[in-house]
Amino acid sequence: MRFCLVTTFYPPYHPGGCGLHVYHLARLLAEAGHEVDVLCSARAHRLKIASARPGEYPDHSGVRVIRIPGRKMDVLSTYLFGRGPVSSRSLRRRLQAGYDVIHYHNISLLGGISSLSWGRARVRLFTQHTYWLLCPLHYLWKFDRQPCRQKACFRCLLRSGKPPLIPWRAGERFLGKLGAVDSLIMPCRDMIARHRAAGLSARMDHLPYFVAPVHPASGEVPKDLPRPYYLLVTRLESYKGPQVALEAFRGWPGDADLVIVGTGTMAGELKRRAAGDPRIRFLDYVAPENLEGLYAGARALLAPSVWPEMGNQTVLQAASCGTPTLASRAGCLPELVEENGSGLMFEGAAGLKAALERIRDDDLRRELGEKARAAYREKYTPEVFREKYLSLVGELLERAGSHVDM
Repeated sequence: MRFCLVTTFYPPYHPGGCGLHVYHLARLLAEAGHEVDVLCSARAHRLKIASARPGEYPDHSGVRVIRIPGRKMDVLSTYLFGRGPVSSRSLRRRLQAGYDVIHYHNISLLGGISSLSWGRARVRLFTQHTYWLLCPLHYLWKFDRQPCRQKACFRCLLRSGKPPLIPWRAGERFLGKLGAVDSLIMPCRDMIARHRAAGLSARMDHLPYFVAPVHPASGEVPKDLPRPYYLLVTRLESYKGPQVALEAFRGWPGDADLVIVGTGTMAGELKRRAAGDPRIRFLDYVAPENLEGLYAGARALLAPSVWPEMGNQTVLQAASCGTPTLASRAGCLPELVEENGSGLMFEGAAGLKAALERIRDDDLRRELGEKARAAYREKYTPEVFREKYLSLVGELLERAGSHVDM
């Protein structure tokens, strides 16, 4: 079949996990013999990161990457008005090529909501990597300090430094564009429930993220990590909860270190707060291929998010090599950890301290690690994802009266 994946960000110009998911999905489909075009922004990443991410991102021979041109004002126009004068014309023309499946991902700075009906396709999919349909800031994180439980979008946008009025998002016209989509794909059930509660009646399908298995012998582990350590791999932003991990660890007189991998606006503040504690180490950004040894060597992964997280690929990577997770009760994390018995849940810094103490038990850690590995093999491998994904595509094609060999 012919697939077209539409995304704002794509490696090596990706500030977060959604671009990596598209990259791995494109390879997964190409390896199964399908033809894949990836349409991505050539410019939007500059609003998030200055340059390409370190690491190797070779494209499969069956994947064609097309970077849609656009100026800075073009990207801002897409954010403000739902389309950019240059990028929208180019994207619309490309989508006219005709595909079996057009699969939209993060389109906030490329195409916008109107692009869901552009071009020719038998099936249209739209994966929600954030709460973009419900929240102009994507994350349901209010005033940069708490989960959003009651909307105050104007004041929240103003405080964030973003334009306080985005006209094209207003009213039913915005959500009405979803009528062109055959399925909204959500990586967790909690996310589906939140969209249903907000009044969305479109078809939604639960399709958890996948990751390639971590190989314990791969990657470069820093040689000066002789002691046991806990691992935190995340964006250093308040909604991801690195401050919770730091507070808990500084108040815990344990026998292990804390290794923090990531970049973000809180990096400087966190490093200042950790100054003087030799147990806490910051590695900034680490290329994916060099993370594998860190996952495998950790006593446990920390997932301290304080917002309703939609999907967490780091939890899956840790699980693939038998590393348990200590996770907050936020969004998808109970689904990924508690339901699988692959770690311990906590609430707040005090709860994390208690979990750090419990996980020191070798037998408990071994039991949780075995359940983590078993859950990964059952639910989160590339092969499991591809089977579910192509089954969904086949069902939608059949409903549309089309038949394509899978």
